[in-house]
Amino acid sequence: MPTIHPARARLRLLLRRPVAEQSLAEAALYIAWEDQGVGNPLAALRELDGLAAAVRGRLPVGQPAREVVLALNRFLFGEVGFRGNTWNYNDPANSFLDRVIERRAGLPITLSVVYLEVGWRLGLPLSGAALPGHFLVRYADPEEDLFIDPFNRGRLWSREECLTQIATFYGAATPPLAAQAFEPPPLRAVLARILRNLKNVYLERGAFAEALAATDRIVLIEPGQAQEVRDRGLLRARLNQLNGALEDLERYARMAPRAADLTQIRQQARTIAERAAKGN
Repeated sequence: MPTIHPARARLRLLLRRPVAEQSLAEAALYIAWEDQGVGNPLAALRELDGLAAAVRGRLPVGQPAREVVLALNRFLFGEVGFRGNTWNYNDPANSFLDRVIERRAGLPITLSVVYLEVGWRLGLPLSGAALPGHFLVRYADPEEDLFIDPFNRGRLWSREECLTQIATFYGAATPPLAAQAFEPPPLRAVLARILRNLKNVYLERGAFAEALAATDRIVLIEPGQAQEVRDRGLLRARLNQLNGALEDLERYARMAPRAADLTQIRQQARTIAERAAKGN
């Protein structure tokens, strides 16, 4: 059996913990560690602790939520210098939390993880806002719901702008779609989104082994996603892992018996089976 990377082993153990004991930053750092081959999650976690400690005394007490958010924004984006990586958006390092902390630059979702982790250490009522195409941070306050864009130095979005973003992707911001987007995403959904970003970057670069590793972790995190099982099978076939490819494509057919591409997938499975038979 292939050796499991220690970062993957730790990610599996983390996902078995009770949800309340699962750390988003820790899990994201295990993703970064595996893909980079080296990592020091504890050092990155200490850096997040240090950021929270440095800003703690600067947050206004007894002031409206907006003032608290603006103070945190001034620190993270003005003083520390976090910003969206607009000059090299498709750099895989933008998805590696330790590199984002080190370089002060990343994607909307990884910068949001930094913002969330610092805010949670300060006791702020923050959650993710998984809008299609752009991840935000939500400050849940009875007086004013705030949507924060860490990619754009903490710019505040109105609820109407969020609905426009949803409508841009789906054609309309129906109440069910809006409710889904505004619902705090669970840790597994955030991790899967980070991994899908990596998967897409690797595919664009023709880095199929890395894309397979990303897809394999998506299946670990969200085993019910039939499309990811299919994609893992196709990547395994490309990398000549024929038995694993057949297992995945057969599993996809069971999971999605009415899928539009099922006829094509079955044909591909027959071709893979023929390749496997010749190899034996």
